[in-house]
Amino acid sequence: MKKYVLDVLLGCLLMAVGCKDGQKEGNIQDVQENAASQKETITIMHIDAEVPGFLEFIEQAEKELDLEIQVVSCPANADIRQAKISTILAAGETSVDIFSVNDEMVSEFKYKGYLEPLNDRVMTEELLSKYPESYMQNITMKDGEVYSVPYFMDIMVFWINREMTGDRKIQTQEDFLALLEEDWGKGIYGYASAWDNTYVYNELSEFINLFGGDYYNWDNKNTREALTFLHDMAAKGQIPVSQMADQYEQMQQKFIDGKYASIFMYSGAMDVFERAGVYSEDKIQAVPLPQFEKSVTNIATWQYVLNQASEHKSGAMKFLKYAAGREGSISYAECMNRLPARLDIILEEELDIPGFEVLQDYVEHVELKERPFSKNTMKDISAIGTLFQKYMLDEISQDEFCRKAQAIVDGF
Repeated sequence: MKKYVLDVLLGCLLMAVGCKDGQKEGNIQDVQENAASQKETITIMHIDAEVPGFLEFIEQAEKELDLEIQVVSCPANADIRQAKISTILAAGETSVDIFSVNDEMVSEFKYKGYLEPLNDRVMTEELLSKYPESYMQNITMKDGEVYSVPYFMDIMVFWINREMTGDRKIQTQEDFLALLEEDWGKGIYGYASAWDNTYVYNELSEFINLFGGDYYNWDNKNTREALTFLHDMAAKGQIPVSQMADQYEQMQQKFIDGKYASIFMYSGAMDVFERAGVYSEDKIQAVPLPQFEKSVTNIATWQYVLNQASEHKSGAMKFLKYAAGREGSISYAECMNRLPARLDIILEEELDIPGFEVLQDYVEHVELKERPFSKNTMKDISAIGTLFQKYMLDEISQDEFCRKAQAIVDGF
């Protein structure tokens, strides 16, 4: 209707001034292009902004929603990224409508008043039922309000490098220990991780899960058993001490380079390994979780949050509904080689994702557990990470670590 009115008005104007046909055609084109430029525009700050698969997903979303979506990148470093997004939100800036955030960020931001609640317009009760219940309640919600739309699920899975392990199966704690104890050669290890003080909580909480411990109770004997196991790896030289400086980017590259035979790493790394051309039957593979005391693993998601100061909430809501819907969830997953966040899609669809059957098996047969977070997420993560490093280096005892860690989690 808008285009029709514009054309009529233009036609009348051209007749009144006696324009030639060529001029008329040119002016009509100008008006049509101007009308097209009025298409609603939203801006998303996204961790995947420069990844080709994500840009393909955005192109599909633009066509489906008749939106113009501008994508801007955010810092790769976790601390810098969180500080940048927090600064934009706290200042009430309107330059970005939607942010992609992780559990750490939403766990803090939802208490700050930065975010627009999404219950009524996007995250209805019916849609909420499609996600892991405990995760949604403890990570995305506050006082009954939902503040984010999870768009892909990261499951902590076990990865092996078949060039090093061959056909060996790592199914039990004893199998895992055999990897640690084998002499792989100078500078090569059976297992390694990222023990940077802001990343090691992933490793710490994962092993506490595997040993049946409790991250909130540092006197729990199973929690202490997990700590002893990790300490022994460092004390015996079974892991490189240099990993205390590594975040996931460094760990992934060393794994690709054949420095480690195995790692625990989130399933989102699938796209990294696939783009590097190393995810294959004879190189890197995701395999079932080794059985320790319990079959439990960490889950995380990346999520969209809506800036409360956004001036384009109508368009932003259209995008969020699409991202949470079946079509948008599948589109993102297949463009990015990642699991969608919705359990029903994982269990009901046969997604065209490398390693999908293994990841689907995790969802069906492993207990998926959200990580523990406080209101001061990064501060507390870093504090426990620093304590953990000191314990690994024998600068403090296990008792001192547990006493100080307990004081931190008691304030969660």
